[in-house]
Amino acid sequence: MSTSSKMNISRLGIIAGGGDLPAHLIARCKVLNIEPYIIAFNGQTNSEILDDELTHLWVGLGCAGKIINFFKSHDVHDLVMIGGVHRPSFSEIRPDFKGIQILSRIGFRALGDDGLLDALKNELELEGFNLHGFYDFCDKFLVSEGLLGVCSPNQNDQVTIDLGLRISQEIGALDIGQSVVVQQGLVIGVEGVEGTDALIQRCAPLLKKGRGGILVKTCKPQQDSRLDMPVIGETTIKMAHDHGLVGVVLHTGKMIVVDPKNVAKCADQHNIFVLGTSII
Repeated sequence: MSTSSKMNISRLGIIAGGGDLPAHLIARCKVLNIEPYIIAFNGQTNSEILDDELTHLWVGLGCAGKIINFFKSHDVHDLVMIGGVHRPSFSEIRPDFKGIQILSRIGFRALGDDGLLDALKNELELEGFNLHGFYDFCDKFLVSEGLLGVCSPNQNDQVTIDLGLRISQEIGALDIGQSVVVQQGLVIGVEGVEGTDALIQRCAPLLKKGRGGILVKTCKPQQDSRLDMPVIGETTIKMAHDHGLVGVVLHTGKMIVVDPKNVAKCADQHNIFVLGTSII
C-alpha cells in the first residue's frame, strides 16, 4: 500500500490479538491521522494497549456478529488483523448466532489454522470489508534481506540452512508449522502446535556436539500474509542462544521482527546470527 493510499483511510478497524504489535499499529495510526477502532479478545489482547480515549470493544473469539456490527456501526470499512491468538477448543469459543452460521459453513476447515483464517477472510470480505496487512502501515518491521546484526553464518552453514528452508516450506504446505531446527545437515525437530519457542526447548537435548543448531522460520506457501504473518522478537533470540542454537534464519519480506534494532543488539550480545533470506 502506498503512502497516498494509507492517507485515504480515515478509520481503521484493528482486530487485536496478543503481544505488542497491536500497540505499534495504534501508534502508527496516530502518526497517519487515522482513527483506530479496536476489537479486543477476552483473555488474549493485552489490556495495557487500550485506554479510555480509544474506541474499542471486548469480545469472545466466537462473537462474529458483535465484531461485524461494531465496525459497521462506526462506519469502518478497512481492517487489519494483528497479534497472536491462542486458539481455544470448540467448546470454549462460545459463538454467537453469526459465529454459528460461519462455523456451520466452514465445517472441518476450521480444524486447520489456514482453513480457519481463509474462511474468516472470506466472511469479512463478503460483509464488505477491505483487509490490509500490518506491514501496509508498519513496513519497517518486515524482515529484510541479509544480516540483522554483525554475526554471520560460517561457510559450512549454508547446506544446513538450505535444508531448513526446504523442510520449513514442506511442513508449512501441510499446515503443520512454520519453523524447523536443523544442525549439521540434519533435521532435529519441526514445529507443531506448541509454537516456535517450545520447539527450541524441545530440540535442545537432541542437539549433537560441535556446531550448534539453526532455527529456520518461514511463511507457509499458502499463507495469506494479511491475516497471519509469522513474528519473531528478542525472546526467541535469547531462547535460541540459551538452548544451543547459533543462528536464526527468517523469510525475507514475509515475516515481522518486533523492534528490529533491539533484536539485532540482542543477537550481537549473544553471538548469534540472524539472517533474512529469500526462498527460490
